[in-house]
Amino acid sequence: MKLETKRLLLITVDLKLIDAAAKRDTKAMEALGYKSNGEWPNDDFFEALPYFRKLLIKNNGTRGFDSWIIVTKDTKEIVGGIGFLGDPGPDGVIEIGFGTNESHRRKGYCVEAAQTLLSWAANQAGVKKIIAKCNTDNIGSKYVLKKLGFQMDHSGEDLIHWTYCSAFSLDD
Repeated sequence: MKLETKRLLLITVDLKLIDAAAKRDTKAMEALGYKSNGEWPNDDFFEALPYFRKLLIKNNGTRGFDSWIIVTKDTKEIVGGIGFLGDPGPDGVIEIGFGTNESHRRKGYCVEAAQTLLSWAANQAGVKKIIAKCNTDNIGSKYVLKKLGFQMDHSGEDLIHWTYCSAFSLDD
């Protein structure tokens, strides 16, 4: 699957890319058509690779409620990742997560990508609520979530829990 913004492509991660990322093999990523400066995958996504691999195998491919890469249109460089932690549950809830490579932060890529993916998700059957979590000390993620229309739901010692409150009725 692929979504497009003014500057970016959002592309679902496939097994070949997961395998290349698991080896941090930039040459294999380049063979798949992507440039990488070595920052992607970041440590959080690297740890989640086995989860996303199992999800793709279980679903026999992507349904969109898994991992996507954020790629610049002009250079085809992977500048970050975004996605969901699985299909909507029986309650219609999905959780979004995102991260931009350190060298590509403060360029608006994360907001641009997330707006597009949130719009896509809001139009998918079964989605009734979108949530997010971030560390209490993550100033960048808090800024992005507020800019996207998330509102803080509650906060714990380490995490802030957010609920998306824009673009579609959450009670449908």
